[in-house]
Amino acid sequence: MPGLTMTEKEFWKTRIAVRIGKRIEAIHARHPALFDRLKREARARALESLGLAEAYAEQEAIQAEEESLDRRRKSAKRAMLATLRGVPIEDVADGVHLGYGGEPPHEAAEAVRKRQALHEAEALAADPIGREVARWEVERENLLDTVWLATSPIQIKQLWTKVGSLLGDEPTGLEREALAIEPTDDR
Repeated sequence: MPGLTMTEKEFWKTRIAVRIGKRIEAIHARHPALFDRLKREARARALESLGLAEAYAEQEAIQAEEESLDRRRKSAKRAMLATLRGVPIEDVADGVHLGYGGEPPHEAAEAVRKRQALHEAEALAADPIGREVARWEVERENLLDTVWLATSPIQIKQLWTKVGSLLGDEPTGLEREALAIEPTDDR
């Protein structure tokens, strides 16, 4: 029996990734409050570590004021229409959309997003459930290598192990299993 083709390896990588993804989703579903909290904390840390916490708080306060004014504007417009139509205000649809907002500058939003991801990874690493999710994420990221290792000759497996050792990289659980699979004679 010949070895797996690239297409077959990609297929199995995708299938295994789906299984790992389902496991990660299940963990998230069992602990939604944890991941919401970690995300909020990571965002707060990102803003703080970038020195943007105060500026963002000010912007959020301004945005809240603008939203309040927006609601008042819409309410006033609805009251005008209700008066003109001779109907109660509740009967006037709220179809007026004001096209301005208080979004932060793109550059600041991108910096916060990146820093938040860093802090979220740190927060996940500090939590046992987060570490489990992170471990599965690493397995998913390394799947193509793992599939190739599982179907590679012994020389490739030995080289992979030596390079990992030189780099100080520990193989993932699935990589260890793939490295332990005996190569077939058709290689």
